[in-house]
Amino acid sequence: MELIDQQVINDNKEIYAKIQGELFAAQSEILIATAWFTDEDLFNIVLSKLAEGVHIEIIIADNQENEKLDFALLTAKGALVYKIKNSGYGSMNQKFCVIDKRIALHGSYNWSVNAKKNNQESIISTNHQETISSLIDNFDSLKTKIIKQSNEPEPLVREKAKVIAPENALKAGAEFEKVLDSMIAAEVGSFDRKLLREQGFERSKLNSGDHQVLYKSFDTVYSVFINDIDIIDDKKKRLQTKIDEHRVKTCDALNRTCELEIDHCEQNSALNKSNFESEQTRAEAEVAVIARQIEEITKDKIPFIEQENNELNNEIKKVELEYFTPKIKWYELIPTIIFNAALLCYLFVFYSSAAYILLFSVGDAEEAEAQNMPIAVPQIFNAHAISKAGEKGWVAVTFICLFVFIPLSFAMADRFIKAKWVNLTIFWTGIIFLDGAVAYKVTQSIYEVNYARGNVNIPWRWDMAFTDTNFYLVFVFGALGLLMFKFALSKMMQLFEDRDPDVLTQKNRLLIKQLLAEVKTNLEKIMVLKEEMSLLDTNIIQLKAKIKSTLQELTSLPLKLSHELQKKRGQLISDLETIDKIASIYMVHIQSDNLPISVDALKDRINIFLEGWNDFLYQEYAIPKATLKTAQAAEIAISWQQEKLQTNKVDKRVKFHTGE
Repeated sequence: MELIDQQVINDNKEIYAKIQGELFAAQSEILIATAWFTDEDLFNIVLSKLAEGVHIEIIIADNQENEKLDFALLTAKGALVYKIKNSGYGSMNQKFCVIDKRIALHGSYNWSVNAKKNNQESIISTNHQETISSLIDNFDSLKTKIIKQSNEPEPLVREKAKVIAPENALKAGAEFEKVLDSMIAAEVGSFDRKLLREQGFERSKLNSGDHQVLYKSFDTVYSVFINDIDIIDDKKKRLQTKIDEHRVKTCDALNRTCELEIDHCEQNSALNKSNFESEQTRAEAEVAVIARQIEEITKDKIPFIEQENNELNNEIKKVELEYFTPKIKWYELIPTIIFNAALLCYLFVFYSSAAYILLFSVGDAEEAEAQNMPIAVPQIFNAHAISKAGEKGWVAVTFICLFVFIPLSFAMADRFIKAKWVNLTIFWTGIIFLDGAVAYKVTQSIYEVNYARGNVNIPWRWDMAFTDTNFYLVFVFGALGLLMFKFALSKMMQLFEDRDPDVLTQKNRLLIKQLLAEVKTNLEKIMVLKEEMSLLDTNIIQLKAKIKSTLQELTSLPLKLSHELQKKRGQLISDLETIDKIASIYMVHIQSDNLPISVDALKDRINIFLEGWNDFLYQEYAIPKATLKTAQAAEIAISWQQEKLQTNKVDKRVKFHTGE
């Protein structure tokens, strides 16, 4: 998947720095399309990239502003510069650059001084391959329009005509020398290109395109060329002035380029330093955070869990000791049994008496009254309840005895129901309703006996119970007895349960199992924490190694920058010396009438003559035949060059490039 690196830049200085940096980073190709190109600094960078052998093509608008820079110099050094007119295809308003087919810069920014200093501009920098391909297609389309606009011959004919292609020099001295050769050729070897092409056309026409006569034709071209080399004093002076001007201009350009490169190196060094320092600070902050995390694990989390496990282990040991049946606590058991027995007797007597009173006391009073016998004084407790119930039959005795079990069942509810809130509800409900009902009926029976005896003369009403002390005495004595019996019975049962080995063992085993599970969970937590701590230690080691590497990079940055700057300045001094030396040599040649002129000038004349020759061929013959004859003419040109254009067979002033 393509990783897209794209950004929008709105600040003019940042835009310029981005363009400058990407131009310096170019390795193989630079394509530039801009309406205005007047920025000399960017021009010099392009010039320096030509010296490094980078292929450069430029499309600019054909206007007066773009005459401020010497684009002919770029062309002479091998760049392809196209100018598009504002008629026919509209105004040129493109503004983009594609570098090494890897990055594109496009937006509103022209390569002009005004754009750099005054305008509000923005560009997009992107490595999106579809965008880059689209811009390259657009560039090629613009070139095609320019070629059609200038009415130049078809590319096939042009290629066949240009048999002798001059080489591009890569070093500063070779470039300077090549430009001087072009200047000399332009000054002393100027000729009417249209006339020479027409001569080629006419010669081809006179000989019906017979390539055999080309040898003599080339000899004639050569003779005219040698005659044109001879110059007069005025031309010498103009050439000397131009050479000196170009020397100064080239030296200035080299100085500016060197300054730009030095500034770029310093900016890169400062940026790298800032990045390294930021990276170091971030890594140190991460180390501090991780160190705190490790400290928290080692000093807080793990000790806390270990302490919890120690407490759990102690609890397990304590529970294991309780597997043994404890001794009888006689000092608790005997009083508890006696107390329960006493309370049980009390409750039996109390409730049997209450049962007799509420069942038979009124009847006994009525029976005594009917027999004119004295009525017994009513009491809330009848000591003869059971004996008198016996007089009434065994059923009465049985009922009175069974009645006692009703309140006792409420007091023992927790023995049958384990839910605490349920048995408490049953207990208190039983006390309130049962004991309240018993107290109410006992109070009513006593009142009615008193009424029968004449002690009171007001018949019984239900609300009288709540103003009668007998009601509260019965209720309190009964409720307190039941409550005390409940607590005493629970205590006694607990003493027996604590000595039950089965219940105790099951309880302890379940508890130990739960405690061991908690211990295991805590041990797993400790293992996770230790693994986390191990990973954190590894991260710290990596970060410290990164910090060490960053410090080394920071330490070496000044040395690298110094070495790079020394290399740039040394190269500048060497280039300036070479330029001065070459300029001096050319000055001497001019003064001594030994003016060197590049063999490329001769090749150019031969090519122009061939273009005229081929023009007739394509006019006269069908394309296949014309193509064949063009190829034959090209072979003759190559053969003539091999035979004639040797250093020992041409004028000594004709200068051959190294490697020609």
